Amino acid sequence: MKKLFIIFIAALLSFPPAYLNARDYKKTEDIITSILTEEDEAKPVEKDETETPSINRNMESSNDEEKRETGKIPAMSGKDAVLLKNGIELYNSGMMESSLAAFNEIISNYTGSPFSDSARIWSGRIILGRNQFDEAITQFSAVGENSGEYPASLFYTGEALRYKGDLNRSIETFKKLYNSYPENGFSDKAMLVSGKLYLQLNRGYQSLEAVIGIIKNYSDRDSLDDAYYLMAKIYERDPVLRDFETARKIYRVFLAKAGKQEKYFKDSPLLPAVARDLENLEKTYFRLER
Repeated sequence: MKKLFIIFIAALLSFPPAYLNARDYKKTEDIITSILTEEDEAKPVEKDETETPSINRNMESSNDEEKRETGKIPAMSGKDAVLLKNGIELYNSGMMESSLAAFNEIISNYTGSPFSDSARIWSGRIILGRNQFDEAITQFSAVGENSGEYPASLFYTGEALRYKGDLNRSIETFKKLYNSYPENGFSDKAMLVSGKLYLQLNRGYQSLEAVIGIIKNYSDRDSLDDAYYLMAKIYERDPVLRDFETARKIYRVFLAKAGKQEKYFKDSPLLPAVARDLENLEKTYFRLER
């Protein structure tokens, strides 16, 4: 079966998609082959340092998502800082109206505040939660490119476009984020969502490229298990790349990594879904092996 897979990959490599050159697709082939061999011999995929896009080092880094979700922010002083802190605490307590009022007060009354862009991000997220997509995009778009919150504004703009149903613009916004700011805490999330949207649009090659990008460049982030799961789904669902044997092998690699207590796999919330999907795949397509 491994020989058949190699023949399959070689055939695809002979006719790579128009947006890929043979060199890029050969790298994709090598990484996929390496992942599939992990079922028998676990070998980590090395991070490709040479292919990581450049980042503007002069840009102040945005707060990462964990800090944004938990409300952990540096010690600050001033009325605007107090408003931001209170707004985040109210948000985390589910008091969205009061939270929004605090953020809007910063935006309206403290135009020169260093926290005004953070307030716009938080305010936009609350508006997005109400499914007011255009209003949320307007809020995110008010964050300038020189702001440390700009990568976050791109991420949430991409999310708003996604929920609005404008999938192609959503993908382009996510691509701008992870190509321009690859070291930002949102970049791997943007790449993962792009991969899901590509698959939804039956663009399996591009979905696969997004997955490989996470495995190559973000193996130290908690989107890694999601990338493996999405890879299995690509081979299970994409009309061009569909290969149930490959999907099964990737599910097995995922479970093997969890069994070996590998980080991001051992406690992955995806474990029940992986076990269920593997069982369904085997019952449906591999019944004669039993």
